[in-house]
Amino acid sequence: MSFNIKSSGESVEVWLSVPGTSTMLVRQADNYFAADSDINDYTIIVNEGTQYQQIDGFGGSLTDASCWLLKNKLTDQKRAEVMQDLFGPLGINISLLRQPIGASDFSWEAWTFDDTTNNTDDWSLSNFSLWREDAYIRPMLDMAYKVNPGRTKIFATPWSPPAWMRSNKGLYGNGGYLRPECYSVYADYFVKYVKECEAKGTPVDAVTIQNEPQYAPDTYPGMKMSIQDQIGFIKDYIGPKFQQNGITTKIICFDHNFDDGGVDFAANVLAFGAYNYCAGSGWHPYCTGISCVHQKMTEVHNRYPAKDVWLTEAGSGTWLGDDSAQFADQMYHTIRSPRNWSKSVVFWNIALDQNAAPKLAGVDTSNSNRGFLTIRSDSIDNVTKNTSYYSMGHTSKFVDPGAYTIESNSFTEDIEDVAYKNPDGSKVVVLSNRTSIRKSVKIKWGSQSFTYSVPEKAAVTFKWGALNK
Repeated sequence: MSFNIKSSGESVEVWLSVPGTSTMLVRQADNYFAADSDINDYTIIVNEGTQYQQIDGFGGSLTDASCWLLKNKLTDQKRAEVMQDLFGPLGINISLLRQPIGASDFSWEAWTFDDTTNNTDDWSLSNFSLWREDAYIRPMLDMAYKVNPGRTKIFATPWSPPAWMRSNKGLYGNGGYLRPECYSVYADYFVKYVKECEAKGTPVDAVTIQNEPQYAPDTYPGMKMSIQDQIGFIKDYIGPKFQQNGITTKIICFDHNFDDGGVDFAANVLAFGAYNYCAGSGWHPYCTGISCVHQKMTEVHNRYPAKDVWLTEAGSGTWLGDDSAQFADQMYHTIRSPRNWSKSVVFWNIALDQNAAPKLAGVDTSNSNRGFLTIRSDSIDNVTKNTSYYSMGHTSKFVDPGAYTIESNSFTEDIEDVAYKNPDGSKVVVLSNRTSIRKSVKIKWGSQSFTYSVPEKAAVTFKWGALNK
């Protein structure tokens, strides 16, 4: 069997980040494969003959907050430059956006696409409209989508149904559950949203049913949704209605933390009735303890191998420590998630200001959240790239939608890596040195190899072998 391994001397692109220095996602001198001979304590064997899941994309969220800053705090020239930095091939080449269906915690105010006066019922959804996006969300989404046409996928997630659909007529977590008589109209709400997005030229590749259904926040929109609620909603309402309307948008269940409770939730939704309509499960890392590990995604995958998993949100900020600690955590997720069958890695806000805002009152009072970018709200064209811009770029810039995760070995909590094969045949290895010691690492591909000295706490991406070179 041929794996298109070229002759000795194949050149390898090398891109390096060393947190705390000016070397962040900077291309280094090319390395070269040669006949393998020497022994190395850290030998990573890349085997493109064994393929795992196919990648949907890597990216973040153009939240209300992010879009407002991009639209209102940048000049046209600077905005075009920033969008290229985010979505263009010379930037970090983002390929997946997770868009809130309505407001999230990082919004100017709480809203949905069908708010009514005094929360009166709107069974025909006559009040439904995407007008809330018109001022700055839709223009920024359209602009991002057009930077690299055909590359960007959109996943969409509600933080809450409209208040009138809920038992306590509120949007926040204490606003109650989805009224049983509203299951059908809420499915219609999803149908309308997906159809209108497609009509506007930004088709929705997947929806999740509810952001963080095990949590009831009291400072921003959110809603608890039980296992049984999700089973019933997917099996009896949104699944059939998508099918009846010819909608091929994937339906993703759960969308919360990878811990034991998450495994129980996702596995039970898939086990009882929702299996035929549900493409798989979405996951977040906001948990602690010995059960909070990426391997929980593998547990669910192993029980339901025909169903996919996605890391749909991983936030970052100063609660993790300094820039070096934040960078290490981000690399941890971008490497371990795909090694546990995830088809995506999505960080949270693409942009926040110097106060981790805009955000709803009571949200993140320590101002600890960080986006890919900090765009100052007290001046114009003042943009700083944060660690998550570079950590995401180590994967998103080089791994294309449709790539396959391929076999490689990894050294846990030491030299960790994940490998990919792109649709054009190129191979990518994303590697993180999680130690405080410089390490010599060998990358072995077939009968060839090269070595590279990886600085302490650094990340490096290697890319080689495109068939169309």
